[in-house]
Amino acid sequence: MDVFTARKLAMALPGATEHDHFGKGAYRVPGPKGKPSKIFMTLWVEDQRAVFMLSTEQQTELNAHHPQVYFPVPNKWGEKGATFVELSEASEAVFRKGLELAIGNATALK
Repeated sequence: MDVFTARKLAMALPGATEHDHFGKGAYRVPGPKGKPSKIFMTLWVEDQRAVFMLSTEQQTELNAHHPQVYFPVPNKWGEKGATFVELSEASEAVFRKGLELAIGNATALK
């Protein structure tokens, strides 16, 4: 997996949009009311990583099963579920698991 494939998978989602978020590509899809969702993923091209916005429970579960792929961002955001995805270690199937969770979180009504 690489950043180009990760971007391609994100942009293939219905209504997906890409925008700049502090110098990183950030991705959203339409939410349940048609407005853009929260960001579900950012791409860190120079680091060959993605960041998924997961719950802490989802982060723990993915890290337990795929510790070389998924791990918390080492800051306060990571403590809230922001999760690095080491793309060079991820198969497409393993990446998609996290992607689906992140999209579900971003589009959930709160």
